[in-house]
Amino acid sequence: MNMKWKIAEKIDQDFKDKFPEINAVVLQLLYNRGLRDQDGIDRFLGPDYLADQHDPYEFNQMKKAVQLIGEAIDSRGKIVIYGDYDADGVSASALMYLVLKRLGASDVRVYIPSRLNGEGYGMNANAVKELIKANTHLIITVDCGITAIAEVKTAQAAGIKVVITDHHLPGNELPGADALIVPTVKNEQYPFKKLAGVGVAFKLAQALLRSDKSQNNESFEKWLLDLVAIGTVADIVPLLGENRTLVKWGLLVLNKTQRLGLRELIAGAAIKGQLGTYSIGYQLAPRINAAGRMDHANTAYQLLITDNEAEALAIANDLNQKNYGRQKATDEMIKISLEQIGQPTDDDKILFSQYDGWSAGLVGLAAGKLADKFHRPAIVFGKLGDKYVGSGRSIEEFNIMAGLEQCAAYLAEFGGHEQACGLTIVGADNYEKFIKQMEKVVAKKLTGVALIPSLEIEAVIKLNQANWDLIDSLEKFEPFGQGNQQPVFLTQDMEVLDKAVIGSSGQHLRFSLKDDSVESGKKFLAFNQAAECVHINLGDKVEAVYKISINEWNGNREIEFKVVDLRKVE
Repeated sequence: MNMKWKIAEKIDQDFKDKFPEINAVVLQLLYNRGLRDQDGIDRFLGPDYLADQHDPYEFNQMKKAVQLIGEAIDSRGKIVIYGDYDADGVSASALMYLVLKRLGASDVRVYIPSRLNGEGYGMNANAVKELIKANTHLIITVDCGITAIAEVKTAQAAGIKVVITDHHLPGNELPGADALIVPTVKNEQYPFKKLAGVGVAFKLAQALLRSDKSQNNESFEKWLLDLVAIGTVADIVPLLGENRTLVKWGLLVLNKTQRLGLRELIAGAAIKGQLGTYSIGYQLAPRINAAGRMDHANTAYQLLITDNEAEALAIANDLNQKNYGRQKATDEMIKISLEQIGQPTDDDKILFSQYDGWSAGLVGLAAGKLADKFHRPAIVFGKLGDKYVGSGRSIEEFNIMAGLEQCAAYLAEFGGHEQACGLTIVGADNYEKFIKQMEKVVAKKLTGVALIPSLEIEAVIKLNQANWDLIDSLEKFEPFGQGNQQPVFLTQDMEVLDKAVIGSSGQHLRFSLKDDSVESGKKFLAFNQAAECVHINLGDKVEAVYKISINEWNGNREIEFKVVDLRKVE
């Protein structure tokens, strides 16, 4: 593959001497994750549920939020949880609903906007007007609200109290909510800034449950962690610090979840063995997200709260079907996009695709596939009348939100962050002008930049170091995810002892490779790399970047080397 290899800075002897009892390879991995002292290392390798979380009351306005919610419960006022349509927002909505019902709230409903009917992300004016008509007493946002300046004013003018819990970056102005539980706002003293939306909602839940002296809520709190794990992994926040603690313990809960809907969803996804971050990211979260992408996220929310077995089975089956439909529609979208784009040249610094009727819920998935395939920013639009609704994905070298800001004159609305965005354009003339302007912005920024993906290599090792002791140590690094990826190693100066084509269509390769540290070859598997490795033959010298894991089959356990990239050494 054509990839830039970036090898992590090697630890020096002073750092090794500081921790002589730790294997040098393991110590390198810890160093790569910013762990420099014994306390940090201990907390990373063995996170404690209580000790490695922050007190929820460290949020500046947590006490006020708890008081407002308590008053609403005591007065039997109507409470509305205003959520979001992705897996993070849906799991946060379910979590907050279950907590309020636990605390005795008599009138609670959840409002999740529609992704497909024009409501879009976050609070919107029409929804707030409907909540006013419904005599709402209190709105609690989860995974949204930090930019809802006008909507909060409208709600408060009608006498509605507003508590905002969110994790997104604020704008220049903050909403004048009655309480803000948002770790990213300026002067917020809460120490951990990278919580997912469900993580912030969970901190509010902790404060509420711990302030309730009428019952023992300790066990109830921990049983919420399956929802926290799902939302945190699905939202791709760093699995370090408090997130690591929440997900590590959340996976324990998820593997014995009491939620009927999750049990049926797991069964429908045919997941075998222990559930981990991969199970969430690639099997459960896509099915939960499929509700909002193909129809309405209320379906997924209901799955997470139902206590009816028949309903749980029906919803899980429905989400499986929606996910299958989502996959088919996305594949067709990508096929058409590739036909439109062709083979990009070095001058094509950003890719665009658009088609009549493409779903606003799916264009982001297609943009992500294009950005990954060609390693350059991509924006995909669905055209609905004279309106172009798009979603973009970018690469490390280009801040796509900063790019949109330079094209704002042609945009009806836009939002997002450095690597992902959503936007709406009205009129073909504005669309054409936007394309031209965005191409200029990207070309200027990426002039001289090699548009090839980087491969982060954790350590250069010999084959004899990839042993069972290292495997045992790597288990303590789990759960893997954003900010704590499964380690990738490089071994150099190896000889090809054997090469075999495998797979139903000959798309995979199996190599036997050996360096001077071992007496016999080790089995390396290169999935979907047969075409790229066709020039590598027996006796060649190679260097390989790979991951190591355990392959268990028929009662046998062996270390498996999975090739990420392989190069012939001339």
